[in-house]
Amino acid sequence: LPIIAAELADGEALVRVVVLTSIFNTNFNQLAFKLGGLLNREVMTLPFRRDMLLEEKHIESMRSMLKKFQASHGVLVMVREHMLSMQLKYLESCHKGKTAVAQQLKQLLDLIRDSARDIIDEA
Repeated sequence: LPIIAAELADGEALVRVVVLTSIFNTNFNQLAFKLGGLLNREVMTLPFRRDMLLEEKHIESMRSMLKKFQASHGVLVMVREHMLSMQLKYLESCHKGKTAVAQQLKQLLDLIRDSARDIIDEA
């Protein structure tokens, strides 16, 4: 898994390793050790919940951080629930008429959709 992630993280793709919640800590620590310690690649996570209070500046900050992370050949470790929560938060913002937040979330989701390469680890 670390070899695949390192190869796909070419500066153009935003590499996401999607893991089960039950093995998240183990996988994150393993990838951080192998990619960060041996290959000097940054490994991070982007936790997201629907009950988060978001403003435009927070979402823009996340988008900017992901672009820099992508350019630095980093690997993002996420659980499926966080990815779904981000999509649901966008729909919720649209429904509640929070257009500015919804637009920022759409740009963030578009960035992820257009540049993400997912590696799914269910073991």
